Amino acid sequence: MTKIVQDLYVTELTISNISNAPFIIDAVGSYPNKLIVNDEILQSWGIEPDRTLIGKNLIITLEPLEKSDDNINSLQINHLEKVTRRRYRYLSEPSFLEELEFILSCNSPRKKSEPNPCPNYQIKLSIKESDYLELYELSAATLLKISCQIK
Repeated sequence: MTKIVQDLYVTELTISNISNAPFIIDAVGSYPNKLIVNDEILQSWGIEPDRTLIGKNLIITLEPLEKSDDNINSLQINHLEKVTRRRYRYLSEPSFLEELEFILSCNSPRKKSEPNPCPNYQIKLSIKESDYLELYELSAATLLKISCQIK
């Protein structure tokens, strides 16, 4: 399977003193996304946690994990959806325009019953049809690896 690469816009960075959720990055693409990470994860991605992140582009890359390693940067697919919309027009002659959208929704696998586990990824992306078809063929237990960088 090919990689899924999405360009998101960072809208907010919350830095807290909570040990299990020190950094919360809110980023928007077609849908809002939230990444709760620690300093170690940000360093592995080469991202400095400061207020200059706000307004920059966050490039997210998703790819299937080769093994079922206990990887902290893993996501499970919660929802894979194909949405069909029809827009009707009645001017001059009745007609409609059909739009297709393919949506991937992923979260971190739940390992503990913490209220805010770290890392905790809540990702919802609009993807291409080819990516949708490839993801649809994968096993339900397949995990995706997430990596990020700032552009």
